[in-house]
Amino acid sequence: MEGLFYLFALGVIISGIMVISAYTPVYAVLWLIMSFTSASALLILLEVEFIALIFLIVYVGAIAILFLFVIIMLNLTEEAIGDDIFNSLPAGFIIGVVFLFEILIFQNGTKMDGGRMVQYLVVQNPNIEVLGRVLYTDYYYLFIIASFILLVAMIGAIVLTHDTGIEIQDRKVQDIFVQTSRQLWQEV
Repeated sequence: MEGLFYLFALGVIISGIMVISAYTPVYAVLWLIMSFTSASALLILLEVEFIALIFLIVYVGAIAILFLFVIIMLNLTEEAIGDDIFNSLPAGFIIGVVFLFEILIFQNGTKMDGGRMVQYLVVQNPNIEVLGRVLYTDYYYLFIIASFILLVAMIGAIVLTHDTGIEIQDRKVQDIFVQTSRQLWQEV
């Protein structure tokens, strides 16, 4: 079990490095998918199966595929990306050091107030019930804000893909009345 943990942790680290060092955006998204699946395997090892499966469905099944479609739709070439990937290395190093200090601070015994309550709930109830109870009681306002953000993103996607009014020659348009009347005439 410990060996699997180190294997998947190494997979997350290596694929994370490959995401930022990949030359083309398509390869970066594929490495991102590998990173998400390794992180999901880590969550399964921690016996948080529901969150692991939701992680796979949401991040791999939706967000990473959306990134891939956007990259393909924008038709990015190697010239538009640039040859030097080391320009952002100092900023990435500073962010990494900040995250490392945050991990060390929380590892040294700093505990949040609600930690004991959530720990008690996990011992008494299954994972899904605890997640639902905490999400819909303590963090309901964050859940509502996230739903509004997703609603705005959905409306934005519809507006971006909506017909712009430019007439395209030889475009096929559905006419439901003609299609249903054809079926009626063919049946008689």
